[in-house]
Amino acid sequence: MSGIENQILQDIYRASSEGGFLTMRDLELNTSLSEWKLRPHLEDLKEASLIVEHPEGFQVAPKGKHFYQSNWG
Repeated sequence: MSGIENQILQDIYRASSEGGFLTMRDLELNTSLSEWKLRPHLEDLKEASLIVEHPEGFQVAPKGKHFYQSNWG
C-alpha cells in the first residue's frame, strides 16, 4: 500500500469510525490532491475491500477496520 493510500485509509477511518462518511471534497482538502489523482488510489482500496463507496461518501469496510487497528490502532 502506498503512502497516499495509507493517508486516505486513515482519513476515512477517522471520519467514519462513528458511522459517518468522508466525502470526495473532504479527501481533496485533506490530501491536496484532485479527484482524478485520488480515484486510482480509492479504487485500489476498494478492490482490497478496505473501503466502501456510498453516494454520501466513503466508509471503512470491516476488513479496513481490522487493518487499521492492527497497524495504527
